[in-house]
Amino acid sequence: MSEEQICPQEDCVPKEDLPSAMEMAKNLMRDGTKIIKNAVEGNKTLVEQFVRDNRWSICNECPRLQNDRCLECGCFMKVKVAFQTSVCPLGKW
Repeated sequence: MSEEQICPQEDCVPKEDLPSAMEMAKNLMRDGTKIIKNAVEGNKTLVEQFVRDNRWSICNECPRLQNDRCLECGCFMKVKVAFQTSVCPLGKW
């Protein structure tokens, strides 16, 4: 399968713009661990829709967002904004 089939150009973020694969894996493991720990402790996992919307609007104003991905942490922000334990890597929310 060619790279075009995997990632159409208009939806891609160039690899050189993202953190390294190792750094993104660490970020994913850290965030996933926080989400699971929070759930196991019986806490609410997801934030209210208005919080998601507010976080997403902040992300949309950020120059570090490209094709719904944060160039700082590599996360897919439409997903990340929904979790109670998630934080913006730049401290914007």
